[in-house]
Amino acid sequence: MSRPDTKKNAVLTVLSMVAAMILSKGLGMVRSMFMASVYSTGWQANAFSAASRIPLSFFDLLFSAAILGCFIPVYNSFADREDKAAAEHDADTFACIFLNFILLLTGILAILGMIFARPLLCVIAPGLDSQTSALAVSLLRILFPMILFTGAAYTLVGILQSKEQFFLPSMISAISNAGVILYFLFINEPLGDAGIYGLAVAYLIAWALQFFTLLVPLLRMHFPFRAVLDFRNPALRQALKMTPPIMIGSWLAPIGMLTGTHFAAQLTVPGALSVFEYAININNILTGILTYGICNFMFPRLSRHNVTGDRSAFSSTARAGILSALAIVLPIMAAVLVLSQEGTALIYFRGAFTAEDTRLTAQTLVSLALGMPAFCLTEILSRIMYAKMSTRTPMTASLSGAAVNVISTALLVRLCGDTLGVGTIAVGNTLGLWVCALVLFAALLRASPEVCSRTFFANAAKLLLLSAAAYGVMFCIHAILSDGSVTPSFLTNLTVCAVTFAPAAALYLAGLKLLRVRFT
Repeated sequence: MSRPDTKKNAVLTVLSMVAAMILSKGLGMVRSMFMASVYSTGWQANAFSAASRIPLSFFDLLFSAAILGCFIPVYNSFADREDKAAAEHDADTFACIFLNFILLLTGILAILGMIFARPLLCVIAPGLDSQTSALAVSLLRILFPMILFTGAAYTLVGILQSKEQFFLPSMISAISNAGVILYFLFINEPLGDAGIYGLAVAYLIAWALQFFTLLVPLLRMHFPFRAVLDFRNPALRQALKMTPPIMIGSWLAPIGMLTGTHFAAQLTVPGALSVFEYAININNILTGILTYGICNFMFPRLSRHNVTGDRSAFSSTARAGILSALAIVLPIMAAVLVLSQEGTALIYFRGAFTAEDTRLTAQTLVSLALGMPAFCLTEILSRIMYAKMSTRTPMTASLSGAAVNVISTALLVRLCGDTLGVGTIAVGNTLGLWVCALVLFAALLRASPEVCSRTFFANAAKLLLLSAAAYGVMFCIHAILSDGSVTPSFLTNLTVCAVTFAPAAALYLAGLKLLRVRFT
């Protein structure tokens, strides 16, 4: 295959992944809209926010990055063998062993989580009133088995991505989100007061759907699933040896979520827990769309380039990933900073969700948006390090960011929690992300200086300049169009967002061409 064809296929693959990610995250936004419209920031919403975050945060603490961060490099390490058939057989055997191992661990954790749901909730969300706490405990016992399906689904994602199958893994969230949306449309209202319990069951079924969606294509590919668990398997031992630092290296996000849940439950601001949940949902959906498509595409390739010793291809792929992510996230961050109130109103301001809920969520979103570039850098730089089989640096960066998050959030809540409210938690989250990103970038400069060439810094500076110009344009237009009040009019909010963003986007795109920004 010619090189132009290879580049064309790569571009099409990334575009299809981004399209799938946009659909998935878009449906996630719709799911969140239904939640806000039906339950707003009331006690049931607070209970569900606490209960749903705990099992997923525990999974992220113990398994998420460890699964993909360990599995994909080890699975792809078989690629350098001369006997390709034997290499594929050994790789698939390792995949089966790894999957069964994850099922065993997540199954044990799910059982323990259901048994100890009440003490877990008391530690993580200690400020909830008795009614909210009792509901959260019941919901937590329904939701904790999610981690079993989550662990299995993550492993199947790693297998499919390593086999150059990227589209379907990018689509699984769309399927689960669609399932929850259908629940809201047809089942929640007839259940009445029991609807919140049905929602928990719907979430559990949605995660099961993700697993079975990924299982089907692997069965069609005749993947040799076997109920085998061999702790002496060399590949499994290599993956387990890599696990502790990679696991700790993934702690920044879940610790940030648990920290936010812990302190939001203690704020005097009504509905603080669900306000933080709604704001971080918007933030995570935007950053997920902008980041994960690039990360999921580049990580297996980086791993193979590292195994084959192709340093030039490794550096080029790493540079392209960093600059592409920044080129997308910086102008979006600028848009969120200017249009947070109108954007939040577009998504949530309907049903039981009030103008005050909208204002509080928008304020929280602004503080979270300042960490968008740091989140993108953290995700991409971590994958660059993992592809190089370097696990200590991401671990150090994650611990540093998590420590800053916890300490700064605790101080801010104590000093100004009553006046700044949920924004104090968002600021702590953002500070932690930037510390983690800076530690990782400093390590990249030392370990792989060829990635960060002069051309790289020149192009990054152009992106910053163009994003600042786009922010200035949006700020001026928004000042003319908006008086700062919260309006429920969908058309008004949409018009303000479109008229404000369109000229800035045109300026930004034209600037990319005029300044000749390069991504490799």
